[in-house]
Amino acid sequence: MIRQFSRDTLHERHRLSHQQIDRLLNENSGKKYLPEKLEQLNKIGYLIELADLLNQKNIWWLVLKGPLLSERIYGDPTIRLWKDFDLLTKPEHVTSFVSVLIDQGFKHEKVDWPESEKRREMVLHFGKNLEMFHPQKGISIEVHWKLFDDRLTTSKKMWEIIENNTESTIFSGKSIQRLSLEFELLYLIIHGSIHAWFRLKWLTDIRDLYEKQTIDAGKFLSITKKLNASRFVCIYNYVLNVFFPSAKLLPINQSRSCKKLGKYALREIRNEVVKPKHNFTETLRAIRYRMSLSPKLRYKLDVLRLITFGKPDLKFSWIPDHPVFFYLFRPFGLIIRKFYTPH
Repeated sequence: MIRQFSRDTLHERHRLSHQQIDRLLNENSGKKYLPEKLEQLNKIGYLIELADLLNQKNIWWLVLKGPLLSERIYGDPTIRLWKDFDLLTKPEHVTSFVSVLIDQGFKHEKVDWPESEKRREMVLHFGKNLEMFHPQKGISIEVHWKLFDDRLTTSKKMWEIIENNTESTIFSGKSIQRLSLEFELLYLIIHGSIHAWFRLKWLTDIRDLYEKQTIDAGKFLSITKKLNASRFVCIYNYVLNVFFPSAKLLPINQSRSCKKLGKYALREIRNEVVKPKHNFTETLRAIRYRMSLSPKLRYKLDVLRLITFGKPDLKFSWIPDHPVFFYLFRPFGLIIRKFYTPH
């Protein structure tokens, strides 16, 4: 099934590197992928510099995906493409983390880290990350304090799971933290399912990771159960079987079918346009899919919460620092942002 897509589609639409595409199509693109590798190497050099700065400030952090995932899968940090660094820190360390980046010349994108403590609490409550960009270096960094927007469990339990499933690895001569193998695998599956697997890159990452590494199935199932994430794994297995029918399926602790959700994901993968503008019916279908990913009411309410709140509205400093005002402002924010850029 993967051969139904051209090399250009796999590279541009699904963001697979030319080396990954060579592996999938059993082709040899020669030196076509060298510019990609050089760009990745330059970014990795800065990550090593940043690691020293963050460690000197005693800031807790770890790397999500990116070059560490590429090295874990392929033994080479430059084979899979990544456009930015996703770095997780604890909520209480976000201010220090952002200060380090600003001192390094990074600028805010989309939403600034506020000076007001109350507004910071709002950003931490509603969001999961801040986007930062260095105009000279051309490097983007997303500072995360949550793994996901929607709560799969309580914040306290999630951080217990993170802290119990974190490991150190030597990367380019530096000791850097990452998620454990089983937890990273599940993290990638949840991330892919939330986005309805619209990029085949995510499916390929997980398939290759599972084939090349030996996971502790009991540990994987235990974390899956704690996060009520069996349905996410089920969708992955369903989609994987379509595009890679000979690939190993992941262990799952539920027997319930997810065929309907899987078919929705297949439509998203085959859509030629990434994140197209949806009409009303398509929007409802997307919301229904997202809400169906977890059986927990808390998760479903979070999906609705994010729909009725616009993160860009946090730029409007004159809105009082209380969630209810942002919920009420949502419809007006959609209109205002089309005509007004706040300072």
